[in-house]
Amino acid sequence: MGDTLDYIDWRGDLGFEASPFNEVDNILLCKLVCPDFTGIIPPPGAGGGVSAAEAVRAYLGRHAGQERIGLLAPKMLIPMLEKLPGSIRYKGIILSDYINKIDIHLEEQFSGLTCLLPDGTRFVSFRGTDDTLVAWKENLNMSVMDSVPAQRDAAAYLEGIMRRYGEPVRVGGHSKGGNLAVYAALRLPPEYHDRLLCVYNNDGPGFREPILNSEEYRRIRSKIITFVPQYSLVGMLLSHEEEYEIVKSRESGIMAHDGLTWEVLGTKFIRAGNFSLRGKIMNSAVRSWISGLNDEQRRLFISDLYSILASTGASTLTELTENKLRQSARLIQKLRAEPEIRAFLSEALELLIKEYVNSALEVFPRPKLPFAGKK
Repeated sequence: MGDTLDYIDWRGDLGFEASPFNEVDNILLCKLVCPDFTGIIPPPGAGGGVSAAEAVRAYLGRHAGQERIGLLAPKMLIPMLEKLPGSIRYKGIILSDYINKIDIHLEEQFSGLTCLLPDGTRFVSFRGTDDTLVAWKENLNMSVMDSVPAQRDAAAYLEGIMRRYGEPVRVGGHSKGGNLAVYAALRLPPEYHDRLLCVYNNDGPGFREPILNSEEYRRIRSKIITFVPQYSLVGMLLSHEEEYEIVKSRESGIMAHDGLTWEVLGTKFIRAGNFSLRGKIMNSAVRSWISGLNDEQRRLFISDLYSILASTGASTLTELTENKLRQSARLIQKLRAEPEIRAFLSEALELLIKEYVNSALEVFPRPKLPFAGKK
């Protein structure tokens, strides 16, 4: 079976008038917000826009020879960008209102993009977690806060798009971007709800109970379309009230999180009957682990882990990888200097291992011996 890159080859010569917008288009537009288009696509409120072909060519020209965009960006992203300018389906999409914001003090990473499609609709795309350490700190903060800065900025961004333009809107994102899409939609003022077509959450984390129990969430729940791969860790964090579709990926383990690896047939992702066994075990273990820590313990774990990583002097995961020796030395020094941090992290990780073993035993119960208990 093919994947999303094959889909561009299969459907790329068909415009949206011949083949209407579908769920596979959604993941491609969600990935289109991953590159840094600063200075290429106009920012919010500036007016105007550039075609996808023009924007991508400018970006690839700026980063000629680059094979990958950061440690977390999928390896298929550059090949995807290279295909778009030659695609009838995508090259004429008008991109506007690009924002890329990283604020270390607010512990925020946020990026958004708006696509005007030839069918007269707009697609608002929010980026998932990028390569920066602060992005991962904000991701983890979702488990202890009812809202984080990126969620609030996403809500303001979507409302601004609705206010400035009059077309029907779809909104979506991959990974953390999927969570931002849902949060932005539930905070949307009621006067814009009729123009909100649907919300795509592509393997993004869920929410804490106060959000799920809110009237705002219940109001838009029927418009949420959630996709998770057979092995989903990120997308099953926290809670989902809406139904979700389990899709097949040509990758296994955490690599299945990359939406560009999801298998495609025609205009749809190929559905899977259930999560993989590995996925079931890890989902159960991580959820049990999170629920076993109270909010204060979670905050301590997040703060300590972030401070240790930040002590290396790196601001991105790529820099951590490139400076392993310096990183290792400082990590060891930090742990030795603060034994209470070492003890807490060790206890938390030990709990995660125990939960993993317990979850594995639930999926693979110990066989009963035929003569057990008999003399």
